[in-house]
Amino acid sequence: MMGIQIVNLADRMEYYETVCQWIWKQWGSDKPIENVKYAVLHNSQTDRVPMTFVALEGDEPVGTVSFWMNDLSCRQDLSPWLACLYVSEEHRGKGIPRELQHRVIEEAKKLGYNELYLITTHDDYYERSGWDFIERAPKSNGDFTKIYRKDLRI
Repeated sequence: MMGIQIVNLADRMEYYETVCQWIWKQWGSDKPIENVKYAVLHNSQTDRVPMTFVALEGDEPVGTVSFWMNDLSCRQDLSPWLACLYVSEEHRGKGIPRELQHRVIEEAKKLGYNELYLITTHDDYYERSGWDFIERAPKSNGDFTKIYRKDLRI
């Protein structure tokens, strides 16, 4: 396997359409893809939150992650957030999600943040990467999601 390189989407917009498709299919297919494209375009800064990153194997995009001020509207008091972590199916099981997480963690530290949050419905995945479960939070559709926190001072 070639090494994985994590790049900022703002610097490599040739991967924009692929990232938008992944995010739309995974989380936003109940909305028009134009909503996702608009959000991704504006969530692609180089020197401040929000940022979007792409994992590349050679020149092939294999995953993405975002770094947002908020990913849960009912918890505006928590910030910033790791969001939209996605790896294409054929590239799963190679440790790419950890590399994507690491890039967001490094950016958060560089910008002076002491903690990072995320929401997920996965069980036991993020605990293995050093995240602490905080609580369950209600979603607008009546389901629940789980909030995790990572202390960046450790």
